[in-house]
Amino acid sequence: MRQRFLTVIVLCSVVRAAQQAPDCKSADGLGQAAANGTVMGHVYLDDAKSPGRKATVSLEPAAPFEADEQPKRGADRYAGPITLGVEAEFDGSYRFTHVPAGSYFVVATCPGYISPYISLSIAESRSGYGQSAPLGLEQRAEKERVLAALPKVNVQSDLPVSADVMLERGAAVSGTVTYDDGGPAAGLNVEVLARAKRDGKESWEQIGLSRHGASGFLPPRTDDRGNYRISGLPPGKYMVEVSVEFSDTKSYSSPSGGGGFGSNAHRAFLPIYSGSTPRKKDAAVFLLQQREERTGEDILIPMSRLHTIRGDIVSARDGHVVNAGQVDLLNADDHMFVASQNLTEDDPSFTFSLIFEGKYILSSTVSSDVDYLQDPGIQTQ
Repeated sequence: MRQRFLTVIVLCSVVRAAQQAPDCKSADGLGQAAANGTVMGHVYLDDAKSPGRKATVSLEPAAPFEADEQPKRGADRYAGPITLGVEAEFDGSYRFTHVPAGSYFVVATCPGYISPYISLSIAESRSGYGQSAPLGLEQRAEKERVLAALPKVNVQSDLPVSADVMLERGAAVSGTVTYDDGGPAAGLNVEVLARAKRDGKESWEQIGLSRHGASGFLPPRTDDRGNYRISGLPPGKYMVEVSVEFSDTKSYSSPSGGGGFGSNAHRAFLPIYSGSTPRKKDAAVFLLQQREERTGEDILIPMSRLHTIRGDIVSARDGHVVNAGQVDLLNADDHMFVASQNLTEDDPSFTFSLIFEGKYILSSTVSSDVDYLQDPGIQTQ
């Protein structure tokens, strides 16, 4: 498509709106042939003094688990040693056979109990999509504390190794999410953000993400009454985040069973944090003690205070509407990002929905007039 770059200004109006398994390698990643070591043991629950029935048990190669750098992505993520996983029996026992020689951490997860993956993610102060910089001294010390509590085994050829795992009951938080007209907010995603520190600065990490592996944590949705409960949390400071989402995606289906979705749907997203605020910095942070059952963390979604912003990108030179570009919405006081939208051939205007009342900045740093050309390989009717 042909582009003519222009200096533009933005006009708007505000309207109220209600494991894939590769070739076996040793745990040190040197590509040695697989040995026939065996790792076995039991999983126990510390509070019930009972077996950890159906707990997920993983053998994590020690070297990458202890490393500071982020895991590899793309095709490279299949290089190096692999993680083995198995489900514990009803007596809490587990058994791995044909384990390559090397050092491993034995990691177990079970609903309601603290996942070591989550503890490591908080200790490192970076999620699965976080920073790749080396850990600071404070982060390294906290990570070593978490690793020291995990069973570590050295597997040798044809020799069995035994390791038992004790799972610690975590804290829990629960509450009710409602709209400001009193209706229950059913079917909304609920996340817990944990306070972490990096280089002396506070950050908030999503509990559901871990760079190390399956966290054993599944963020819930509110039920038909707007209720939620999240368990298995380690002690610390937290806030709750509820995701209010909207999409006018059109779906279609045929009698033959085919179907799909439209590609040019308008989507909107609004996070509401503890204290019923849309801004993370204003959230009501709470402290969870060991095994605490915290109730009453209710959240109100202020639908009557939400708005829609609509407008066009226009040329500052002659006032004509520009038909391509990107518009960003920022908070006026701290310039924090709120939302972004790209203009399309079908809709050269922009629309931001679910915007909480307040002052904002509209910015368009990338915009131009373009000629949209049809792909000759695409047939239209």
